[in-house]
Amino acid sequence: MNNANKDILIRAALNRLSARLGEKLINTAEELTLIAKDAPNQFKKEWGVLKEEIYEEAQRIEEEENQENSNQTSSENQSHLKRSLEKIARIRQKVADLNQQFDLIN
Repeated sequence: MNNANKDILIRAALNRLSARLGEKLINTAEELTLIAKDAPNQFKKEWGVLKEEIYEEAQRIEEEENQENSNQTSSENQSHLKRSLEKIARIRQKVADLNQQFDLIN
């Protein structure tokens, strides 16, 4: 094989590689665009699910604390219950604040 044929073969290989890479980049860019368009909706959905889980967990803890409190009425348990309920209230407030901030962004 002479030098001219080798040069042509190398240029042909480079041309084909460039074409394939270009196609892959275009496809990847299109996929990223679709993901970026869907991201806010997906985030909002996931945030809603997380909020519900937090509220449900807070409710479960509150009910558990109330049950324990009804079984034992010592002042120590009262204090523990009060601290737990205050924590739950702070968590709920933080979730509400984050939700408000998220709504302002969207």
